[in-house]
Amino acid sequence: MDLLRGRRQGERVAVGPGAARLHAGLDKVIATIDNDPQLRAQIADERVEEALLADEFPNLHLGTVNHCMFDAPQAECQDELPEDQRGLAPLIGACQPARCRNSTITRAHAPYWVAEEDDLIALSKDLRLSPPNREAVFVRLADVQRITRALEEEGTA
Repeated sequence: MDLLRGRRQGERVAVGPGAARLHAGLDKVIATIDNDPQLRAQIADERVEEALLADEFPNLHLGTVNHCMFDAPQAECQDELPEDQRGLAPLIGACQPARCRNSTITRAHAPYWVAEEDDLIALSKDLRLSPPNREAVFVRLADVQRITRALEEEGTA
């Protein structure tokens, strides 16, 4: 509901690979409400908004570090599964939120991303890291910084 309210006020409520799709869906819900006098009259009832959001985002999975608008063909987490097991549900443990086109990151997620960036920067300075592990840290840091920079541009990090 907070995302819908923010979007109604003209805010860019999410960043990440799936943000444009989330914004388009929220805009569609807002337009549906605005263009239907009966819905506009009922808008004081949050259940109407919740029902419209549930219809627009039937596969939305709310998470700690991101929200997933699960669409199996676009889901990075499905790539390693056998063909017959794909498309059933997101694999949260295999999520790559900075890369997956289903992923959206909101201001509520920002503290986790900033903390991970700080941890990765500190880890990258550890002289005990092997070259392959150091490279993996820098790859992950680049992904995280792509998100934290976008959040900073929105003034949420």
